[in-house]
Amino acid sequence: MPKWRDFDIAQLIAATVKQPLDDLEAAAKARDGQRFDAAYRQLTDACNACHKSANVGVIAIKVPDASAFPDQDFRATKP
Repeated sequence: MPKWRDFDIAQLIAATVKQPLDDLEAAAKARDGQRFDAAYRQLTDACNACHKSANVGVIAIKVPDASAFPDQDFRATKP
């Protein structure tokens, strides 16, 4: 969807979330948990800023505060 109302979506994404996404990817590749968490928070803030600038601030993204899979344990176990 190249445009939504009067907003150029590609331009909004490039201006608001490109750098946070790049930072998130770099942190993941570096396997740096603290850097990943910080980049994720920055990305979340950027998403919310974009929503506000597009007059849809009612769409608020937040950092998850619980597992999406509360009944599963993803820790590796030794055979």
